[in-house]
Amino acid sequence: MRYPNGDLIYIRQNAESTGGGSNIQAGRDQFVFDSGTVHVHFSGLQSPSVPPASLRPPVNLRPPQLHGRDTLFRDLGGGDLAELMGHITVLSGLGGIGKSALALTIAYNAQRAGAQVLWVHASGGPEVSEAFRQIATKLRRRGAEGDEAPLDGLNTADLAWEALHASKRPWLLVFDNADDPVRLEQDLGPNWLEPSASGAVLVTTRQAHRHVWPPGARLMRLGPLDPEAGADMLLALSGSTAPDPAERGAARQLSERLGGVPLALRAAGLCVAQPLSPIRDLTAFRQALDRDFPNVVDRAATTSPHSSTIEDARSLVMQTWEVSLDALEQQGIPQVRPIMRILSCWASRPVPVALLSPKVLGRTHGSDSGGWDSLLVERALNALSTVGLIDIADENSEGLSVEANAVYRWMGDVRQRQCVVVHPLVAEVNAVHLELSPHRARTWAAAVRCLGALRDTDDQDSAAQWPLAVAHMMAVAGRLPPLFGELFEAVVDTHMYLSRYLRMVGRYDIAYRSAMALRARLAAFTPNDRIRYLVELNAAEWAWNMSRLDEADTMAGAACRLADCFIGADSVEFHAARALAVAIHSERGSLESGEKMARELCAEMDSKPHLPYFGMQAHHHLATILRQSGHLDEAEKHSRRAIESSDRLEPAPFSRAIIRHELGVILWHRGHLDQALTVLSEVLRQQRSFLPTWHPSVLVTRYDIASIQSLRGNSIRAFTDFMDIWLAEQDLLGKDHHKTLQTRHQVGQILVEIGEVDLAEPILSEVEEEYGTQGLQGLLTDLLSTRHERVHIAAQRGRHVEAHQGWRQILEEEQRNLGARHPSTLRTHYNWALCWAVLGSLSVARAEMRKVLVARRDALGRDHYETTQAADTLTALARNPSLNWRFGGNRRRNVPVNRSARRNTKGPAGDI
Repeated sequence: MRYPNGDLIYIRQNAESTGGGSNIQAGRDQFVFDSGTVHVHFSGLQSPSVPPASLRPPVNLRPPQLHGRDTLFRDLGGGDLAELMGHITVLSGLGGIGKSALALTIAYNAQRAGAQVLWVHASGGPEVSEAFRQIATKLRRRGAEGDEAPLDGLNTADLAWEALHASKRPWLLVFDNADDPVRLEQDLGPNWLEPSASGAVLVTTRQAHRHVWPPGARLMRLGPLDPEAGADMLLALSGSTAPDPAERGAARQLSERLGGVPLALRAAGLCVAQPLSPIRDLTAFRQALDRDFPNVVDRAATTSPHSSTIEDARSLVMQTWEVSLDALEQQGIPQVRPIMRILSCWASRPVPVALLSPKVLGRTHGSDSGGWDSLLVERALNALSTVGLIDIADENSEGLSVEANAVYRWMGDVRQRQCVVVHPLVAEVNAVHLELSPHRARTWAAAVRCLGALRDTDDQDSAAQWPLAVAHMMAVAGRLPPLFGELFEAVVDTHMYLSRYLRMVGRYDIAYRSAMALRARLAAFTPNDRIRYLVELNAAEWAWNMSRLDEADTMAGAACRLADCFIGADSVEFHAARALAVAIHSERGSLESGEKMARELCAEMDSKPHLPYFGMQAHHHLATILRQSGHLDEAEKHSRRAIESSDRLEPAPFSRAIIRHELGVILWHRGHLDQALTVLSEVLRQQRSFLPTWHPSVLVTRYDIASIQSLRGNSIRAFTDFMDIWLAEQDLLGKDHHKTLQTRHQVGQILVEIGEVDLAEPILSEVEEEYGTQGLQGLLTDLLSTRHERVHIAAQRGRHVEAHQGWRQILEEEQRNLGARHPSTLRTHYNWALCWAVLGSLSVARAEMRKVLVARRDALGRDHYETTQAADTLTALARNPSLNWRFGGNRRRNVPVNRSARRNTKGPAGDI
């Protein structure tokens, strides 16, 4: 059927506006509306006779001004036929893209310059044949006696071209809407279109394939208008003569919303300009589009004063691209419409051709659409490309994702992958048609299951599709209608593989947004407990990664309760959620309760040898919490036990590197800098062998190595590394992420070390402010560390009383929350003791420094460099009290937790 029932809705709107019993001409077809009934009379069922057509160009329909086509207009001679003479010039592009408007402008200028302009409506063979007959009659030479030679029985194309070649007057012949050149050739003969030295030939068409046009024809493809040109068009049509910046901004936004398609822009501008239009400005039009896209667009088209009839449904945005699909189906390519509907389910981003799996499409659509195999899919995509409904480009072409190309380079995959790109407005229109389609269920099934075919990410070819499939996974998760609950379960399962991929490439920000978008859809569906558990746990994990600790704690608790209810407290699922909850709880600043929970988890896992991976994970997490609490000896014991389990169980390289990373950090805190540097350097080497350089885990390891370099006196090298890490984290995680703030703190701290306090102070002030703004006050050690550095700046500037008071306040808070023997507390105590000496209270200074020394010997050991420093300072205070004391030589170091160490996500061999 050329016009499905859903499509007639919009043609009916036009008829109803003219009253009952209306006859609407649509190209060669006629729609008769009688008492609400639609009768369609197709030209193929009527007499082939065609009434005489006018050859005059409809210059009254030309746009007052061409927007965004200046360069192309100049390339075409701007109305001067000299550039076009002797050539066939083909203007191709998407329906509604402005091909006819450009041709009309060229025709108008050529006519004014004295050329004879002939305009042919080329929608079918009979119309063009009749036009050729009139051209031959008008231009051919007369017989010897002045009578016209008879035309009956002769090929009208041959006669017309003979007359055109012989014409003394320059001419421009325009074939408008020649969308089926193959059919025209069948109806008129192979020479229906040819170049001539006597004039110029201009063709407008949706068919861009070169092989259907004569050799030597010049093909020029029109694309959408850029946002500024689209804004100019909207403002001009809506009657705005002197727009202010706000009005121009609204026009630009609406231009982007309509994808720069002139047909839609024209309808919108004219609608707003109507005196009785309920939509009074461009901002209101954009908002109305978001509420009721199809009716607003076609109301604009049918109520604007530029046309009173429907010409092949071309004047309606909702129908113009259906005409192209009708034509392709009539050419024997029934797969085109299902493919366009599937593409509308996905994002308006490049789609890897391999994503359109013939195997999946065959299962969902069967043989109703003519069958499915790779050749048929390729043929359909080529056909859609030739009529401008899609573009086909390589994955590394301009306009495609920079991140995707970077990932491809990291994977070492340099093969060219072709992608399909759908114009956003075309996709949106197809999505509306899908909502009215009886085939909606199978279309959504195909869209979901084609993405699901990528779940085997161990296959290199499948994994290489993920960079461009991420946007489509997120789109399907957000758009899937609530009616399809079974498909939602498939979406969730595929998202678990998406999370695994995003972890490996370090795109935690995208993973967080995707997980939260999926969780937001839970209310629209009624999934089983297993699906709800997966969604909650996945969202909790990525919220933790992105330092959204309150959110993470809530969702991890929900995952624990779901696992306990639907499987039981001894299940793998419950232990995975519980381990994540423990890690989140301790990172929120609850070290004491977090340590208690971690010890309980370790004891429980040690009693369950059938869960060795969770035992390894429990000891690793306990080591991290003990190190944060300052219990370094015990932390090292649990860390080494986790490493022993790792060597025996051989988990994924990702997990093994993280477990060894924790040992390196503990060795650093214990003062074994050389050993720590050796361990961390080896971890970094391993990580770079299977992770991209920008991965957060790689950046954390680099951070720790830079911190050790700073402690060893390599401040400039450390500063350069921290700046590089900070810029990477800012792009990857955001400027307000916990890790980003930690690195920015280190940049400020080293600036203080090298005496650049004026540069350091605003940096540290911003970091402290962000901790409060982002609700990260629970990260007490880091927050107090930043305050500590600001106090140190006051001391360097000679404001010793202020510094003394500041360090006292920090010391009291640390003693209350971390304990008097915590390494961070002792570092503040050290500087506070020195401040007593600067203020002249040497006896107090010696007494406080002696307390620091005793505590460090007990907590860190006699050989620790911080213990040695306290002993040397105490000796100096006794022997040479007049020294110019230097603060901060033993300041704290922020240490980021490598949050990639986490639950088992894919059976016993998955990532921690």
